[in-house]
Parts: sequence; C-alpha cells; structure tokens
Amino acid sequence: MLKADYQVGKYWEKIGGKIHCELCPHSCMIPRGKSGRCKVRSNKHSVLETPYGNLSSAHVDPVEKKPLFHFHPSTYVYSIGGWGCNLSCKNCQNYQISQVWVVNSAVTSPEEICKRALSKKCGGIAFTYNEPTTWYEFMEDTAAEARKNGLYTVCVTNGYIQKEPMSELLEYIDAFNIDVKSFSDQFYQKYCGGTLKPVLESVELAAEHKNHIELTYLVIPGINDSHEELEAFSNWVRSINERIPVHFNAFHPCFELRHLDSTPISTLLNARQIGYDQGLKYVYLGNVNYPSAGDTVCPRCGRVAVRRVSTRAQKTDGICRFCNEELNMVVNPKDNTSVRFWEYE
Repeated sequence: MLKADYQVGKYWEKIGGKIHCELCPHSCMIPRGKSGRCKVRSNKHSVLETPYGNLSSAHVDPVEKKPLFHFHPSTYVYSIGGWGCNLSCKNCQNYQISQVWVVNSAVTSPEEICKRALSKKCGGIAFTYNEPTTWYEFMEDTAAEARKNGLYTVCVTNGYIQKEPMSELLEYIDAFNIDVKSFSDQFYQKYCGGTLKPVLESVELAAEHKNHIELTYLVIPGINDSHEELEAFSNWVRSINERIPVHFNAFHPCFELRHLDSTPISTLLNARQIGYDQGLKYVYLGNVNYPSAGDTVCPRCGRVAVRRVSTRAQKTDGICRFCNEELNMVVNPKDNTSVRFWEYE
C-alpha cells in the first residue's frame, strides 16, 4: 500500500506565515503549502513537516559499496533511502529519488528497520541512496534504536548541513562517507546548487569529534580533475588527518551530464598519485575495474596489507600483517566470521 507519513521536524522557526528551516545552509524561507530546496521538508500546517520513514529503497549491501573500506570490513549493511536532496547535482546517479517533489511510498519505523537488519544478518544500517539529512529525524531515531540492538550506523551524505544539527548527528552516527564533489566553490554553485564551505566544515567537525570518516571525490573529466584542484583537495585532507581514507571515483555519464565522457583510468591514477604525493596514507579508486584500485597499502612498509577485489576483502584485524602497523580501521572480532573475507597468500 502506498502512503505517506509526516511529523514535525527539528531546526526551524516561524516567521510571519513562513517557516524558516535551519537544517541546511540554504536556510529556506518556506511559504505555507510549499517545500524547501530539498523538496520534502515543507510548511503544511504552519509548522515544518518532514517525511518520517518513507522508504524509496532498501537493500542489503557490502559496507564497501558505501564506500567504507576501513569500517567493519566485509560486513553487510542494511541500506535504506528516502526521498529528496538539498543539492541539485547535474551528475546525480539517483535523480529518480533525489530530485522529486512528492513523497509517496511505503512507510516503516525505526524498530522495523532494525528488525530487518538483524534478520538479514547485517552488521549495521546505512542511510544512503538519497541525501539522508532530508529525513534527519527518522535517521536519528533509527540510529538510536540501532545502538540498542548492537548495530552500527553509517551516513552517506553530501555534508551540506549546518553546524548545530551536524554536531547533534555526530552523537548518533558511527561512520560517515562524505562526498566532497569538488574543491571549487564555483563548481558547487554551477553543478550542485550549493557552496563548498559548509561541506568542508562538516568534514572538519566530524574529524574533530573522532567519528570514523571516509571521503569520496567523483573525478569528472575537464570539470574538477585539474592537477591544481586535486592537489588542493588532497592537501586540505592531509591538514585535517593524513589517515582519512579518500576514494577517487570514476564518473560515468548520467542525468544532465550524459554528454561527457567517463573518467579515463589515467586520470584516476594521476589523482591517486597526487593524493600520495600530498601525504595521504590511504587512497583508493572507485567505480572502475582496475588491479590494486581497492588495495590498502601499508603506510609504513609499503606492502599490500589488505587486498580487495570488488567487494571482497582479504581477512584483516586492522593491523598490517607484514610490519604490524595500525591501519586506521574499525574492526570487530565478530566481523571476521563474514563469508566475504578470503585468505590470500
């Protein structure tokens, strides 16, 4: 049965007949009967109403697909998505659910999500597919319920959120993959309908709070792949923490950028080398079938400490098997029962 469910959201104030939303940097002033830039948080009854538990997608995924390579490797994660997004990226791969104006879907609850995750033998729950902060309240409630049930939580986000709600979210979510789409404010304005600074601040805040974070940078040919920009991005990451894993992902034509070519492997290899040259310790290539793209190279001895093929990883306890270097991984001994590990000599 298709239906919709709403509740009063957080982070807003009423100004005259409008609702001032204070969740993301757009700071939308929403007239009665309208929605904000995210397309789902709305002013329906002179309060800010937000979808609650309205699922667009639910799948069991390897945690490596988020992508997270240093967080509970080779476990499965119950991945759920809702509707809407507070950016309007021209290269969005999930535009069918992110760029919508009407929420009309089956509704679930935090308790049901956790029940499903446990029944499918998942290690945790991931909020992904669309921008999770558009259903901020449901994500928080589900994360709190997940903690009660011994499940970890992951937020795959564009990081476009104000500091106060981000700080609150950091108390609930165990790991973040934050998508830094470019290191250019001009890019964000032209291709995403946003600005760069709030994203950088979200990364810095998460790092300061000691949450596990990994970063994704989609490398688009001729747009955000210059040596100068990749160097500036890598240098900024290093200035926060050189051990933050960075995923340079290949772009494939989609949505409003179908006229562009896919990212050449040479460009990705160049991006990886720039990352290493700027002092990053863990640099990966994604969305591409290439030997060593997902391997963890030990920053001390330079040998492949963890080999990966697709979403299968060599068994690891988070320590280099050659020199005992700590690899900045969150590993639970129970994770090692996963059938997606394999022994490699």
